[in-house]
Amino acid sequence: MPLPLRTGRPWVLALVLVTGVGPLATDTYLASLPQVRASLGTSSTVVQLTMTFFIAGMAVGQLLAGPVSDGRGRRGMILGGTATFTAVSVLCAFAPTGWTLVAERGVQGLVAGVGVAVGRAVVSDRYAGPRAAAMFGTLASFSLIGPVVAPAIGSALLTVGDWRTVFLFLGGLGVLMTGLAFLGIPETLPVERRQATGLHDVGLRMRDLIGDRAFVAPVLVQCLVSAGFFVYIGGSSIVLQSQLDLSPGRYALVFASNALVMVSASVTFRLLVVRTGAAVLRRVALTVAISAGAVLFLVCLVAPDHTPALPLVWAPLAVMLGGLGMFLPASTAIVQAAGRRSAGTAAALGGGVPFFVGALTTPLTGLLGSQTVLTMASGTFFFYVLALLAAWRFRHLTPDDRPVRDVTLIEPELVGHP
Repeated sequence: MPLPLRTGRPWVLALVLVTGVGPLATDTYLASLPQVRASLGTSSTVVQLTMTFFIAGMAVGQLLAGPVSDGRGRRGMILGGTATFTAVSVLCAFAPTGWTLVAERGVQGLVAGVGVAVGRAVVSDRYAGPRAAAMFGTLASFSLIGPVVAPAIGSALLTVGDWRTVFLFLGGLGVLMTGLAFLGIPETLPVERRQATGLHDVGLRMRDLIGDRAFVAPVLVQCLVSAGFFVYIGGSSIVLQSQLDLSPGRYALVFASNALVMVSASVTFRLLVVRTGAAVLRRVALTVAISAGAVLFLVCLVAPDHTPALPLVWAPLAVMLGGLGMFLPASTAIVQAAGRRSAGTAAALGGGVPFFVGALTTPLTGLLGSQTVLTMASGTFFFYVLALLAAWRFRHLTPDDRPVRDVTLIEPELVGHP
């Protein structure tokens, strides 16, 4: 039976959930990892694989779902993804073995990735220019709240249940997400604008975008920035707790406060972008991030034994992540604008490829052989420098997108603020 056709503007809350469920499904589960190992009688390696497979599944889900949605439409794929997420979350709650949970988490990540890519395509279908960028800023603001609140939610759930309760909670969240998507996300890609769905046709769309320097340039910059960001994600827990003697509680405070700075920066982007354009704010954000990264690197370099005091690490990290909080929605808006002709494929490449690159650099601090703040700062600063060089090299491919008129919605009946 065909899904009922709904028209109009997408509900922001529905888009927030389908594009931001990934961080919630990742970080809500973190506190229960020791329980999973003990309950299922498995190894730490298998338990860690439940995280790895979820992250890899999200990347693959974006790469697969985006191009397919250019041919089949957005609404059905989002509803199918949210319903499957709900069912798999419940299955995870009853997983009998560690390897079963690994496989189910991979599927859960896959369908979470569907929402990320197709949700971005929905925004590109309905909005253009700074209005689209403003919507991406709104989505980024809520998505970045996930790493702040999710660990607390997970810990609270463990006080009334065990690790299986966490997955039942995610199942309930999936029910809410499916209901809101059904009511609030219309079909934004009319049949007459859809493209062929065969593998050959999908390959042609990908080749078209990959061959377009105006599209590849911002994706390359985002890949390099993601690489630097994931060096921080992968190394901060170990180096801050081991070298700077932070307790788990103090590290959680540092991590959460930095995440809140990112949220504040993305809200600032949302407020400014309609007047300034995404390209200007991306330049500002990248300059702020690389300047803070340089300060962190120099502080670590000159400190006695390369071990600076916590405030001298915390402050530049917070500023650097503030720059990233503004950079991410700006980059997404620029990538989606460049690939608007195949919005789903653009969302897949612009989201999935940087995610893969970032995942590859996550263990870099350990692979360099020295688990120190200086090593983490060096890796982060190195990738940011490359990102700045790439942005400068291809600056002529990113047009000034400041609006001439304050009307940048695609459909006349949708004029208004997102």
